Amino acid sequence: MKLLYVTESVPNRDPELGDGSSMIPYEVILHLPADVAVTLLTFSGPVPVPAEIRERCETVYELAPREELSAFVRSVGGLTGLGKQRRATPSARAAAARLSAGKDATLIHGPHALFLSHHVTGPLALQTVDPWSIRAGMDTAIARTFRPAYRLREEVAARAERQLPSRARLLTVGAQDAAAWSARLGRPVRSIPNGTEVASGPRRQRDVPVVCFAGSLNYAPNVDSATVLVERVAPQVWRKVPDARFVIAGRRPTPAVQALAGPRVDILANVPSILDVFHGADVAVFPDEHGVGIRNSVLEALAAGLPVVATPVAARELPAHPLLTVEGNMDELVRKVVEQLTLPRPPEGPPETRTTGGPSAAVRSWETVAAEYLEEIRAAAAASPQAWELPQPNRQP
Repeated sequence: MKLLYVTESVPNRDPELGDGSSMIPYEVILHLPADVAVTLLTFSGPVPVPAEIRERCETVYELAPREELSAFVRSVGGLTGLGKQRRATPSARAAAARLSAGKDATLIHGPHALFLSHHVTGPLALQTVDPWSIRAGMDTAIARTFRPAYRLREEVAARAERQLPSRARLLTVGAQDAAAWSARLGRPVRSIPNGTEVASGPRRQRDVPVVCFAGSLNYAPNVDSATVLVERVAPQVWRKVPDARFVIAGRRPTPAVQALAGPRVDILANVPSILDVFHGADVAVFPDEHGVGIRNSVLEALAAGLPVVATPVAARELPAHPLLTVEGNMDELVRKVVEQLTLPRPPEGPPETRTTGGPSAAVRSWETVAAEYLEEIRAAAAASPQAWELPQPNRQP
């Protein structure tokens, strides 16, 4: 099969500049079977195309987005869809049309690239990560200012979603989001949850109990969660475990997150490997109050064999797991954290004998995820050509 894979940013796993959206195509490309010839069409940015992605793809095309806009325009970019506007160049539209014409199917990944769905020909699948309108609704719920503008953004997103080509197979990450989006659009939407890998290893030696939290620290729901952890959870934990340390780790912490640092609170920015954080902790805590999709950090902590205490929002759509405790009541959540911190420590010994705690149990692999994407791509390719809605000439969505 010849596949055109269009991504809104370079597929990568960069610890500082990558994100959940760049991670998905990175893993899918590397785990597709060898008989899928991948042509990658992406937009250049601060992270170069990784060597392993270039080696796996038959051809890689990098498009230059429009130049950065003014600081003021960037500050409201999330409200006006400027991520899409920077990518919506004539060369991008022409490349998508030209390259898709010679392929068995096209997969477009990311909301800022979905406008190209109106310019490709042939079988088509669209992966939006989190549906625009649902993500916009979450942003409206947590916004402290400019709420009318956020509500307008929801309406604009919903209108754009209704205009997606009818032939396209629609994909998202979370099952709840897929069901809600399907109901809104009146068409099928499939949920393909992300994967992870079992990554147990030696525990790092430490002198005090450690609680950790991990996630992108420039993402508003994670900023709120980190604040809840330090301002509401930590003081109650310290009453029972005074020497407990809290470690908050992730990419690009905002000033609000950095301000949470203190004598017993460490803020670790852009850590090369989140596994080092998990292997140096006794428990991971996710006190999320907002969020959509499935939380990758919870999956990664469980895969590393680390006990997790999470709110229902943080554990949304996750199956039962022997290391996962879900608790919606703050007092009970704190009690579960204290229990984990006061459990007997594993016996000391050589590093190779001090492994991460409990069973990591079976986790969803990226091989499974890639197989499900391929299933959707092949289903799109097998559809009757009469069902293919060709792009309209000169359309500029």
